[in-house]
Amino acid sequence: MEKPKNLKQKLYGIIFLIAIILYFFLLVLLVEAERGAPGATIKNIGDAIWYSLATFTTVGYGDSYPVTSAGRIVASVFLILGVGVLGFFVGFMVDFFSRISPLVTLTMNSSKPWYIFTDKSMYAVIFAENLKKVRPDAMIIYADTNDNEHTQGFISVPLTVKELITRRGSLYDAHIMCMKEDEMENFLDSMSLSDIGVPVICLANFTPSHHPLNINFFSLTDCTARMFWQTYPVKKKDEIILLIGFGKTGTVILDRAIELNVYSTDQHICYHVFGDAKEYCTNRKRFGEIVSINSVSDTKDTVIFHEDFWNADEELLGRADRIILCDDSEQNNIFILHTIQKFFAITGNIYIYNSNVRSIATPFGQTRDVLTPAFVLHNRLSDMALCCHEFFRYRVNGEVAMWEDLNSLIKDMNYTSTDHISMKVRILLGEDAPSKPFDELDSKILREAQAVFEKAEGEERDRLLKIEHNRSMRFYLLHNFQYGETLDDERRINTLLKPYDELSDDEKSLAEIPWMLLGELAAHKEARAAFKR
Repeated sequence: MEKPKNLKQKLYGIIFLIAIILYFFLLVLLVEAERGAPGATIKNIGDAIWYSLATFTTVGYGDSYPVTSAGRIVASVFLILGVGVLGFFVGFMVDFFSRISPLVTLTMNSSKPWYIFTDKSMYAVIFAENLKKVRPDAMIIYADTNDNEHTQGFISVPLTVKELITRRGSLYDAHIMCMKEDEMENFLDSMSLSDIGVPVICLANFTPSHHPLNINFFSLTDCTARMFWQTYPVKKKDEIILLIGFGKTGTVILDRAIELNVYSTDQHICYHVFGDAKEYCTNRKRFGEIVSINSVSDTKDTVIFHEDFWNADEELLGRADRIILCDDSEQNNIFILHTIQKFFAITGNIYIYNSNVRSIATPFGQTRDVLTPAFVLHNRLSDMALCCHEFFRYRVNGEVAMWEDLNSLIKDMNYTSTDHISMKVRILLGEDAPSKPFDELDSKILREAQAVFEKAEGEERDRLLKIEHNRSMRFYLLHNFQYGETLDDERRINTLLKPYDELSDDEKSLAEIPWMLLGELAAHKEARAAFKR
């Protein structure tokens, strides 16, 4: 089925061809009627064309005019059609220049970074605005659109993504952004566009185990959870945390909490979850090996899944260190917040998901805050995760797969190691360390934390390595890995999945690798700062 824009172009072509034929037919009639008549001023095609132009444009110089009855009849047709033809011509030229103008703009800016969006969706517009703040030279291009809203650095064009890449003529610093509101469409678009060879950023809540290396998947809920625990990290070994509303967002927030909130060998954080958690526990077969389920423990973290209403235990609400309203519905979160304010005395902090409410609650997860280059493009996250994996390959003499051959789950494990940098800084520098995502930490802070780690010896160093080993154990157990003497990621078997005290010295030394990311990230930031100077 032809696209509307192609039908419109064909219609314009047909009308234009008919108009040209009719125009020349009338010119011939006019010349034949006037030629040879006494006092005639229109004697040839050139005179006829000059007369028709003066008539069509309503100028009417008066130097050419018909003198015969037949000529006046033809001239009347010119007069009647003049306004219509002029209007059509003006409309045609406006449409032509509206289509050619963005193409000229693209040609003039072909050396700049291009971010080509498959649709001008709400997500695309928000991310584009955030991107321009850090990359003001970037060209934001909305493919397959023609809304005529062209501002500096933003442009809509009636070309497909592949046509745009062909017109650019270079793959360098070009990006394809699949950010429609329908995530399945994004997934299908990303797979079909992956063969172009440029980075493809895809908004989708699912990631295939294996996919083309140039596709980077991200989800709003995962970005929200990662940002939340790095911005608002746990600060007490026995913190009490309530999660109210346990849908898609709450599930990811709890997962990331288990993976990232690891900062002591004797912590016993207690998570209280209010919502339907049957599927959550069914999928995570080894969850009980990470935490104590439904029974408060003084030796490890606890997760209590409540079947009663969130407001049934007034005493629990009152002593909670933080309450996270994470229902997928903003309306439900606001209603619960209103109920808390009206009926309960709260001493802890309240966080509300995806809302602008700023009374007694701290909002988080708003689309505008999440759709940022740091969390969407994953540039530095990917760099550090790749670095972590390469350190590991070096330590085991290359006996594990290369990065491009890893499945998405093992890559995510390395991403989590990078996200944990924020917590490592707090472990090493104490409560005065800034609560920021790892990508926003200053290189000086990272160097200070690195120096503390390098000076650690004996029991203190052993404690730090044990923290990291416990953190990695949590990730593997959360995803149903088992211990085995031969590493096999596809069968979910890991040779390090055992208590820290049972590891050999060489195996314990592998826990140093994520701590080394402190120095690598600092060096990365310093090099970038030097390049900008």
